[in-house]
Amino acid sequence: MRQALLEREIIGMGVSNKSLWLAVAATIVVPSKARARAQPTRSMIDAKPAQRQGRRRETRVPQTLSRVTSPCGRHYVDVVAGVVFVDGRRVHPASGGVFLLAPPSWRHDGQAVAWVERQEGAASPQLVIIPAVGGQAEPMPWTLPSVSPDDQIFWAGPRRVVVGPTLLVPRAVASWTESS
Repeated sequence: MRQALLEREIIGMGVSNKSLWLAVAATIVVPSKARARAQPTRSMIDAKPAQRQGRRRETRVPQTLSRVTSPCGRHYVDVVAGVVFVDGRRVHPASGGVFLLAPPSWRHDGQAVAWVERQEGAASPQLVIIPAVGGQAEPMPWTLPSVSPDDQIFWAGPRRVVVGPTLLVPRAVASWTESS
């Protein structure tokens, strides 16, 4: 009776019979929330709650990157099994391996190189700079507060490196003086 009244009201509003039957069929087929809920069984009540998983630490395979050549074409950086080589000489790390978050970036004259890395077991990333590629310069590491996937390395002068999404929006700035 109620459905017949509903049909008359809907038909009186200009709704076709096809859409009316479609609406009726949808309400019959789709279960209501009350019917869709499962009743807890004894095994569900006695079961222990699921264990929460901690943050997963992926075991990374040793990283190997393709060769990055300097703008002058005289020098190159290789990353093989997490070890950084400049012109074929191991420069970083002294032992073990690192994971570079982006390829190394050369200074415009090709005489210095920098990269952002994460060492095994380290909580924060590091900016590492080789200030003079031709000599026996040691790597200079700086601990960074944080990095984002869109961060890049920008050389803002011969002894200044900016890490951030753009040169004018730095997350970190590293500068140094030459030692005599």
